[in-house]
Amino acid sequence: MQRIGVFGGTYDPVHNGHLHTAMALVERLGLARLHMVPCYQPVHRDSPSTPTEHRWAMLQQACQSHPALYPDNRELLRAGPSYSIDTMQSLRDEFPAAAIFMFMGADAFRYFGRWYRADDFLQLVNIVVVHRGGEPAPDVAASQWGGAFQPSQSDIVCSRGALTSVQCPLWTTSSTAIRQTLVEGGDIGHDVPAAVAQYIELHQLYR
Repeated sequence: MQRIGVFGGTYDPVHNGHLHTAMALVERLGLARLHMVPCYQPVHRDSPSTPTEHRWAMLQQACQSHPALYPDNRELLRAGPSYSIDTMQSLRDEFPAAAIFMFMGADAFRYFGRWYRADDFLQLVNIVVVHRGGEPAPDVAASQWGGAFQPSQSDIVCSRGALTSVQCPLWTTSSTAIRQTLVEGGDIGHDVPAAVAQYIELHQLYR
């Protein structure tokens, strides 16, 4: 069974923390590919100020040297509020027989019950809650979806319906910090891929 992951975000801009986390998830879950899905209009946070064409171009640049990472613009093409359930339904329609894993951060999972059609996600995909090293592991088994919890990712062989958590290496970079560094005229060479840094400079973004 093909194993596919979905890793969403605003990617404003995409940075090395995103990429290191993504590659760790590919390895931990044995994924054939990980769809990196930039959000068009977040539902639970402010919309990114950077035009979608720039965020999309930077993501494409960042993924070029990582064959398992697949930049996916389905939310950008759909426009309007980016409801994750619509994205999961679209992927399930495209890959009906695959095991699909949707990744979300521990902070997002705390508010997952407020998401649009939250109870429908496990009918389409498996959910993996990602927490960083040094942070307490989220008690996903105690959540309202705890009946679907599986403690070992390697034991998940179903195409949908499982809930688990995974720890990834701690990475302190954030898009917010990178934007602030650029506003202040600082160097982001260690925070983003070289191609992304060149793109930002070429288009004078975040100035």
